[in-house]
Formats: sequence, structure tokens, C-alpha cells
Amino acid sequence: MASGAPEIVLLPGLDGTGDLFDRLVPQLQPSLEVKVVRYPQDASLGYGGYTEIARREVGSGQVFLVGESFSGPVAVRVASQLRKQVRGVVLAATFVKNPWPRWLIRRAARVDPQTTPPHIRNAILMGQYGDAELEAKVDEIVRTLPRAVRTARLRAIADVDVRSEFQKLSCPVLVLHGRSDWLVRKSLIQSAVCDKGRARMIIIPGAHMLLQTRAAEAAAEIIHFVRSTAEARYEA
Repeated sequence: MASGAPEIVLLPGLDGTGDLFDRLVPQLQPSLEVKVVRYPQDASLGYGGYTEIARREVGSGQVFLVGESFSGPVAVRVASQLRKQVRGVVLAATFVKNPWPRWLIRRAARVDPQTTPPHIRNAILMGQYGDAELEAKVDEIVRTLPRAVRTARLRAIADVDVRSEFQKLSCPVLVLHGRSDWLVRKSLIQSAVCDKGRARMIIIPGAHMLLQTRAAEAAAEIIHFVRSTAEARYEA
């Protein structure tokens, strides 16, 4: 690790394991000091609980945050609460308000994910950019993530709305989204970005699992964002 490298904290998607960052982390190092947050498999937690976990992981230092998918609202809330301690936020394949109608997400929460044919799930999550290794990892996560935890997280998504906190963020924001993301429509986050200053959105060819299937491209954008933010602050 490069001495004095900026620290970046990665907040995981719906699985909460952090294991799906295994392709991104090597791309970010040694340019950045990387910390991966892992959520407990606790069905009693909502976005408030995950935000508190992330805050504890951040500690007292100055950091950049990456909120992937489920954790986009967590990153926004942490940045809103810690303010100047968060130097910048990256939102990847995510949302600031429930991305589908509340009733539809709640209905999806009642479905056993193992009943979805793998080829359909992989097409939605990875599009044409998947591979056998990643598909096997997702299969394992689907088998081992407690259904009650998945249900609780989907229900939290159904009710989330952090648009107000997002608009008030004073730190720079980078939004990364897949051009072919069927799961989280880019139109909602595009609208939020257009309404906000100090936010930039980059569309990368890819599906929902952008940080896994396009890790090198995503990492390059993140590193550039961190460096340019740090340089702007130094010049100021």
C-alpha cells in the first residue's frame, strides 16, 4: 500500500458480504487504501442500522465512500451525518429513492430467490459481461444468504428515500451506472444528479453488477475522482 494513500470505504450490495468486491479491490490498490465493510446477517436491521455500522467502520478519519446498489442510501446518510469527514461519495449502480414501486419490491421480497432460473438472474445482473466464476459466486451467495435477511433488505429498499440528504451533500459525488442496468433504472439517479450541484454521472457499458463485470473501468473512474478531488482541495 502506498504511504499516505487516500482511504476509501466500500459498502456492499444486497448480499452484504463484501465478497463481491474481490475484483474491484485489486484494481483500486495501491492507489487507494481500501476498507471493505461487511454487514451482519441480521434481519432486524434497516437502513438506520446499516448506516450506524458504516459509521463505526469509517471511524474518525477522513475517507471516500463507495455505496454499491443496496448501500447507496447508506453512503448518502453517512456522508450527510459525518459531513466534512467524508471527502467524496461514489454511488455505483444504485438509487436515492426506491427504484421500483413499493408494492412490486415488497412482492419480490416474498419470492424465494432460488426459484429464479439462474440464466435469467445472470442476464439481469451481469448481461453479456458475466463469466462462470462470477456466476458460481452469485449462486453461492443466493444459497447462503438467509431468506429473512434478504426479505428485510428488500423491504427497506421499498421505503427508502434519501433524496433530501443527497441534495444537501456538500462533498463531491460521482455516480457510476451501467448502460444496460435492468434492475436499477438509471433515470431516477440521473434526475437526482441533474438537480444537484457537485455531482457527475458516468455511464459505463454494462449491467447491474458493474463493479464486478467492469471492475477495471469502474476503478479507473473512482481513482480519477479521488485524485481530482484531493488535488482540488489542495489547490483551494
